[in-house]
Amino acid sequence: MKIIEQFDKNNYESCETEYFRRAVRAIIIKDSKIALIKSIKYGEYKFPGGGIEDGESEFDALIRETNEETGLNIIKETIKPYGKCIEKRKSIFNEKELFHMESYYYTCNVTTDISKTNLDDYEVEYGYHLCFVTLDEAIENNKKAFSRFQTQASWIERELKVLMDLKYNDVNNRSNGLKNIVL
Repeated sequence: MKIIEQFDKNNYESCETEYFRRAVRAIIIKDSKIALIKSIKYGEYKFPGGGIEDGESEFDALIRETNEETGLNIIKETIKPYGKCIEKRKSIFNEKELFHMESYYYTCNVTTDISKTNLDDYEVEYGYHLCFVTLDEAIENNKKAFSRFQTQASWIERELKVLMDLKYNDVNNRSNGLKNIVL
């Protein structure tokens, strides 16, 4: 899988422990718009998805997490790898811990039906909800959100980078099943 970006803040030299997390994220294009989660708390868009549980495959985690956050139902046979981002930084929750995360992005299609979401408490607190927006709308929105909340919501930088990769690597995207993107 191609590496979209490696984010290394090099701010963890004093960390005593490391927290490693693997996550999956869905790239869903429908009617020339991209399905994203918007937060009321920070106003950013993020790709649906989340952490892979012990014993769970990447595809199963992608299907579960996307359904929980959006109600969208991924068609498993349509899942294709797109790329990954690697992050290393001091944890925002524990200054003695290195946060190391690998996020795997997959293109996929969904069925027409939408189920009820099953949000975690923090997702409810952040006001997560499904939106379909153009790539340009998402990029412009996340540029503003990143400038305001980069310290509190470091994931905005990662999601912005992936959105920009989708836009600026369109020739590549057409061979990866993103034919519906209109730029």
